[in-house]
Amino acid sequence: MRIVLAIGGNALLQSGDDGTVESQSARALESLSHVLPLLISREKLLLTHGNGPQVGNALLRAEAGIPQTPPRPLDYLVSDTQGGIGYLLERTLRNLIRKNESEREVMTMLAQVKVESDDPSFDNPSKPVGPWFSLDEKQELEDKGWILTQTEKGVRRLVPSPKPTEVIELETIRSLFENRMLCITAGGGGTPVIQNSEGWQGVEGVIDKDLVSGILANKLNATHLVIATDVENVWVGPERKPLGHIDTTTLRQYHDNGEFPSGSMGPKVSAALGFVRSENQTAIITSLSKVMEALEGNAGTIVTY
Repeated sequence: MRIVLAIGGNALLQSGDDGTVESQSARALESLSHVLPLLISREKLLLTHGNGPQVGNALLRAEAGIPQTPPRPLDYLVSDTQGGIGYLLERTLRNLIRKNESEREVMTMLAQVKVESDDPSFDNPSKPVGPWFSLDEKQELEDKGWILTQTEKGVRRLVPSPKPTEVIELETIRSLFENRMLCITAGGGGTPVIQNSEGWQGVEGVIDKDLVSGILANKLNATHLVIATDVENVWVGPERKPLGHIDTTTLRQYHDNGEFPSGSMGPKVSAALGFVRSENQTAIITSLSKVMEALEGNAGTIVTY
């Protein structure tokens, strides 16, 4: 198998966690232990990860530090969390691999992802980041210039989420992948950059990591795109019917009917649909604890051509 595994930012930081490095390290060990057989195998494997909770916290820290410290643009904070989360994951993976007497090597690499300067999301922020706030705090946050979305959990900040078009470091990633290096890359969807007359320039935004994972899976000729989230199955309808084995035609019908929210399951389904283009490709959406079962066809939402 040739696998791209995308894990969410909640694999390190969940609601109620204190957010310390120690607690995130413990959460990483717990999360990655679920896929240990895959980590120590000889399968070609690429690991991507989310950064929603972490970049949200980074935004809070950056704002709280003004004027004692200079402002930090969002693209810088995305890169900052790529490195920090990658470090925690790599350290955890190396310890797991060594403990289980595997010889797989691990490497963390920052990724820059090309977007277009006229992407409409820059004028219409849609990507939720950071913690949920109570409704009582809504006005105060809006007075800061924040764009907010409201859910049953409260309100959450929205930032631009431009569409990814190209991973700049693709050929380096390909070399690592083909040589069975476990590469951790494109954290948080990678750092958004544009190309203009001055060369490559960072832009403020957060790219959806599942869409970038889908691009990487296609470019690397992966057999499997595995998107690990916090639920075991994709579900549809008011009764929340779980989807098991499903073909792309049926899943696309659900997608086009608006079954999947743009801020949560929508990008995951879009990434799955974008990846599965032949009988040799399979996309899986499930929880980390069910990934190994799903790879055997016995759990999760399994998308085939």
